[in-house]
Amino acid sequence: MKKSQAKRFKLPPLSVLPAFSATARTGSLTLAAAEMHLTPGAVSRQIKALEDALGTPLFHRSHNATALTAAGRQFLTHVNGALATLETGARAVSPERSCLVIQAPITIARRWLIPRIGSYRQAHPSEDLVIQSLALGAAEPADITITYRRCGDSDDHALAFLVDRTLAVCSPQFFARSERELDARDVLGLPILLDTADAWSWRRWCDAAAIPFEPKGGSIGFDTDEAAIDACISGLGIAQVSPAFIEKELRSGQLIALCPSISPIVGAYEIARRAPSGTPDSFSTWLSQWGHAEI
Repeated sequence: MKKSQAKRFKLPPLSVLPAFSATARTGSLTLAAAEMHLTPGAVSRQIKALEDALGTPLFHRSHNATALTAAGRQFLTHVNGALATLETGARAVSPERSCLVIQAPITIARRWLIPRIGSYRQAHPSEDLVIQSLALGAAEPADITITYRRCGDSDDHALAFLVDRTLAVCSPQFFARSERELDARDVLGLPILLDTADAWSWRRWCDAAAIPFEPKGGSIGFDTDEAAIDACISGLGIAQVSPAFIEKELRSGQLIALCPSISPIVGAYEIARRAPSGTPDSFSTWLSQWGHAEI
């Protein structure tokens, strides 16, 4: 007896899916056509061919806009997922371009990585970079993750590409350079800016200065060191900051160092790779060379 075979579902024309996705995203045949470098009539015909193949309308049409039907909304989730998978696959096998996703804490990304990453781009012109802030959550899996751990001067820093030292700094509009030299106890008598709830950097600084952490001038707390730096530049108080993050501000005099001989290690930045591959390894090597040159 001949075995019965399930009838294979006939797929719609796959070449028209980008037109459907673009029209759904923009809500306009005209905008979708401009994005795809086609005429609105061509995009309209592609969507009509898709609707005919599926046997159901995907859009409610009006003179000024298009809106998805219930079937269109359901189909769009599958189309966008399929297109994203195809794009990822094409990038993976393309000999011309690759994409490197980097996740990092916001302050090192803005104040250390971005000012230096031009040299990496020059050495790898066919590589696209995506830099994501860890604070905002991951939009896609990262090839390289820059992580931070707290540590002290005596800890092992072998895995760190950048050691995080802290320095007491303030804006000259807050404290004139011409005034008398302050000692560490005097600094604690001024308003201080905290970048963590437990004042980790300030406590490490006080330990290095051999004084108790007893702030007398009040404090303003923030949840990131980036915010504390901005507040310091605005003249709101004294902050603890890594000199590597404020090189430009120190050179220009926008910020000045107080008690510069006191600069303990408060943490370390390290590299985590998703999986061994040529691109992440080349970036990790570049990152380590830059960081170790500044330790």
